[in-house]
Amino acid sequence: MTGALLCAAAALALGDILQLKDGRVVEGPPIRKDGAFYRIAFQNGEVVVPEGLVRDAATSDTKPKDLEARRKRLEEAKSRLEWRSRYKTESRHFKFEYTIPPEIFESYKNLLETYYDVFTKKWGIAAPAKVGKLLVCIYHDEDTFHQVSGAPQGVLGYFRFVEPLELHVFYDRRDPEFAVDVLFHEGNHFLTQLIDLKFNYPPWVNESLAEYYGASSWDPKTKKMALGNIQEGRLVVLWDAIAGQEMQGLEDLIREPQFSAIHYAWGWSFVHFLMESPKYSKKFQSYYLALSRAPGVKRMMGGPMNAFKQVPTDDQIALLKSTLGIKDLKMLETEWHDYVKNRLQLQTGRGYEQAAQWARRYGMSKKAAKYFKQAVDAGSTNPVTYDEYAELLEREGKEREAIPLLEKAITLDPLFAQAYLRLGRLLAKGDSSGRERGEKLKKLAFEIAPDDPYLHMDLETAKALSGSGK
Repeated sequence: MTGALLCAAAALALGDILQLKDGRVVEGPPIRKDGAFYRIAFQNGEVVVPEGLVRDAATSDTKPKDLEARRKRLEEAKSRLEWRSRYKTESRHFKFEYTIPPEIFESYKNLLETYYDVFTKKWGIAAPAKVGKLLVCIYHDEDTFHQVSGAPQGVLGYFRFVEPLELHVFYDRRDPEFAVDVLFHEGNHFLTQLIDLKFNYPPWVNESLAEYYGASSWDPKTKKMALGNIQEGRLVVLWDAIAGQEMQGLEDLIREPQFSAIHYAWGWSFVHFLMESPKYSKKFQSYYLALSRAPGVKRMMGGPMNAFKQVPTDDQIALLKSTLGIKDLKMLETEWHDYVKNRLQLQTGRGYEQAAQWARRYGMSKKAAKYFKQAVDAGSTNPVTYDEYAELLEREGKEREAIPLLEKAITLDPLFAQAYLRLGRLLAKGDSSGRERGEKLKKLAFEIAPDDPYLHMDLETAKALSGSGK
């Protein structure tokens, strides 16, 4: 047998393998290149993936001289998805451990270094001498993030503010901008911690400033970030609150000890108002720094293990008035509310998606469905939006309306296993031809992602909804 035939035979024995640009790996079923597409022949159906989504592939029709090198690269990429085989590297100010594709990581590394330089220059701060490089862990999916970091469900990223300082986030392949938002938000907690490692900023100013910076945009080509963007999901929530005459008082916001989602929205808008105002911007920055640094400000011990300095709320308010040069919080509150009502506008349709996610997370199904519909009407290209909107419609008994949404989700992401499972479940309730196709799609979902825990969770949810218990 010739060398070329031996190589081809070995490839067939090992099975074809393909990696998407978002890091997912498909291995085992026959894969062939067909023009601008890759055709993956699963047992329960063929999946067609556009070439533009593929990072690399080693298939039976790969040229023999390239096959071994490609397979080696792809097998390594697959192994890197295990946390024990994670990549490790360092930059000027950070240490990184990650399981995402190196080219995606490179953008995030550059983002954080740029962020560090931009923020420390603007705020005139420097890291204390004893602070080393911050450890940043970036996971390739949410499930791995929770398993390895120990973060509870519902937490989308976190900064550990007690030593050793650490930052943990995950990459959402179906919403790449999400990880950027979280890096900017949680990274802000780290950067403001550099002002004083033993000072605990109150939530109304700490979380709100992090939300302001969390809306920053990042251009990986020019390596530049832009400040002052709109937290669109928060803004949609505010419009809803304003329509219902549910206005947030400024003093109540400052005195709020525990921020909820609606407080995050109002807090972001207040800091956006101050940071974008020629009248207040520099004064607000001075205020933020003065809380932890200025002499004559009353501070007491509190926080975890009673080890962090804090400013009592009455003193926060008094310092805010004196620094901004105002006599009455109510007058400032009126300026702020007018700013939210008349100046803030959506920049893209993504705000409706973010607002829908927020409403869904807090069990407000009707609001979530309304926002999802607005996102779809605005031309969303996020497959998760269509999938989760379909789930809400299914729960309302509107299964016929859900089917085309799931088909759209699969068009946007041909390897979206959960959408195949939902679509298969709905089709299986129809006539005989629909049932046959539906059963195949359900099986196909588990072929695509056999280890996806959310598929099993989805099945359990479906059983509970149907009352079958099977």
